[in-house]
Amino acid sequence: MTGDSFVIKWKENNLLIDGGMPNTYGEIQRKVQGNNLRAVFVTHVDYDHIGGVINLIKQPEIDISNCTFFMNNPDLASNYNGSEVRYEHGDTLQKMLQQRGTDFLPVTKDSAPIEIEGLKITPILPTQSLCQKLCDNWDLSRTWDEVKGDYDYLKSQKNNGDIINKASVCLIIEYAQKKVLMLGDSHADDVKESLKEFEEYKFDLVKLSHHGSKHNTNAGLLELIDCNNYIISTNSNKYEHPDPETIKLLSNRAREKGCEFNIYLNYPIEGIIRQRYMQKYNAELDSLTFIFQQDVEL
Repeated sequence: MTGDSFVIKWKENNLLIDGGMPNTYGEIQRKVQGNNLRAVFVTHVDYDHIGGVINLIKQPEIDISNCTFFMNNPDLASNYNGSEVRYEHGDTLQKMLQQRGTDFLPVTKDSAPIEIEGLKITPILPTQSLCQKLCDNWDLSRTWDEVKGDYDYLKSQKNNGDIINKASVCLIIEYAQKKVLMLGDSHADDVKESLKEFEEYKFDLVKLSHHGSKHNTNAGLLELIDCNNYIISTNSNKYEHPDPETIKLLSNRAREKGCEFNIYLNYPIEGIIRQRYMQKYNAELDSLTFIFQQDVEL
């Protein structure tokens, strides 16, 4: 699919980062079965990141009694018209979760690291400024309804998908001397600035932003990061991600380092990637090893 959903396992525990599209829930259920679900992070409110989380919250058989839920702004609504992101109250994720007896907690760059049985989770984005811009954009689409005594939402909404992505939660996950960088749909320059502030550069695995879109990865970010292993999450259908421009940046950086980068794919799309690269650049792709493998062990 087009979405993101990642289950991180350690000891007898699970951490869920995003839920992909609604039909991703079945796979999430299979992955977390038999282990404790300890935390869920919703990086942002795009449909292809929260659909499976909505279904997870709705399932009473999923034990969330020992689980903490986080998102960048729990007050933002997440009801959808088809697959379009819409700022509407409806059944928000927060209200749905409250029906299960718990709440989403806010998480930003200023949040303290979270530690769960040896796993350390450090939020590096979004900044408070990005969260404020997200809220300002949300406000553009709502009006006060005197009859209801509450806010209502414009049918034609002034959504800014760019700020929705820029305000993604980005996380550094550490366990047993292994370190993973999860980038949501964030923008490269924001990530670079945060990594420099945290003085974190070396990673065992990086989840590339926004399914390998050319708008979310740049040469400066790849030069800053010390990592030879990357994940691209997409089936490459609807939006034709990853873009050849991103693949070229990865290939160039691997060549500069004198090594091969491993690119983990959750769908068998290596042939499509190579074909689009050839069409774009009239050249064979090198310095990248594509691995179709949904489970990556570090």
